[in-house]
Amino acid sequence: MGQHGLLLTNRFKAGGPECWEGIKKPAQCLLMSYEDLFKLAAIVNLERRNIVGKLETPRRRSAGSEILFLRLTPPRLCYAAFETRPLPNSVVSFLRQSQCGFEGYVPRVCCGPLPSTRPTTTMPPRTTRAPVATGVIDPLVPEDSFPAPQDKCGIDTNGDRIYGGQFTDLDEYPWMVLMGYLTKEGKMSYQCGGVLINHRYALTAAHCVIGEIENAVGKLTSARLGEYDIQTDVDCIDNECAEPYQELPVMSAHPHPGFVDGKINREDDIAIVRFTQRAKYSFFVQPICLIDPNLRLAEGSDVYVAGWGKTLLGTRSPVKLKLGMPIFNTNKCFEKYKKVGADLTDKQICAGGAFAEDACRGDSGGPLMRRRPNGVWESVGVVSFGYGCGRDGWPGVYTSVAKYLPWIKETIRSTNV
Repeated sequence: MGQHGLLLTNRFKAGGPECWEGIKKPAQCLLMSYEDLFKLAAIVNLERRNIVGKLETPRRRSAGSEILFLRLTPPRLCYAAFETRPLPNSVVSFLRQSQCGFEGYVPRVCCGPLPSTRPTTTMPPRTTRAPVATGVIDPLVPEDSFPAPQDKCGIDTNGDRIYGGQFTDLDEYPWMVLMGYLTKEGKMSYQCGGVLINHRYALTAAHCVIGEIENAVGKLTSARLGEYDIQTDVDCIDNECAEPYQELPVMSAHPHPGFVDGKINREDDIAIVRFTQRAKYSFFVQPICLIDPNLRLAEGSDVYVAGWGKTLLGTRSPVKLKLGMPIFNTNKCFEKYKKVGADLTDKQICAGGAFAEDACRGDSGGPLMRRRPNGVWESVGVVSFGYGCGRDGWPGVYTSVAKYLPWIKETIRSTNV
């Protein structure tokens, strides 16, 4: 295992009493995070080994059947489940329920046999997604000239939610936006993320609206709100369904004037996007608050990214994922990136730095978020770039929202005309 750069004694943990029973040699049994098992599955020929005990899995809890725990089998099962395309609702639910606690920010998981992809209950009838009125431009509304009020943003509509894990709930992070680009072939491609900051505006990265993305992908033309599973028009988990997503045409994009495409440190990598129509707020579509500049963002503070970003094997997730991580030491981060020719500024934030803990789990232009002590969520950063993807010791780099608050507010005010 050493030749692959993985240390079983450090990265993979034996199952605890909450996950297994009757195992005589728990040190032989692997209980690992989704990220770790994806990595292991990619580089190791996973073969069935001897049975070492019984495993408490979602299927066993629900059916009361006895499941045997095979060494090195859980990674194969969970990895195969996550890489299934299309990813059935039943498998998403299975993976969500397979978590067995946490080690720091990393969710631990134990997997038994995969559930049948056939639904065990009748799903609610599918409905057609909300139509897009491409030629309609909503009238001006004065309140759209400002970010959403502090008492009406960053609100989690589910007060009983347990934070953590990897798969989001249907209504979790309802401010997430998927940016759509019209390709040369006339198709829509969703490549970047963003956050809703009021009925008519979203915050994203400058490199998501101008530069190389226009040549490589296409022109930004649409924004999708209230999305969870990009495979379906209506998203359901465990017989609970969300409203159809909202697809809003983009009226204009406003990158920061200081951004220079191709500059290695991606300074001023922030942009505002205006829609032709106003978003309709619901349980699944809400604005996020912008960071309160009076609250300190200290090293080690808990922050989160979310989105439909790439997995460790390079494939995008069809469902919305999330990941918690700490703020990285600024000086150490700046020193690291200086070695590769990127001189970072005080307008950038570093977060993550552990294996698989960076913006690869989210999307370019998506948010770096923090939950305030009062439970309200705020956007503290914009996903900008990193050195590789999930490389151990290298944090991701995010544009600091606090440093651009005056520009954000002025851009919204001056363009809502």
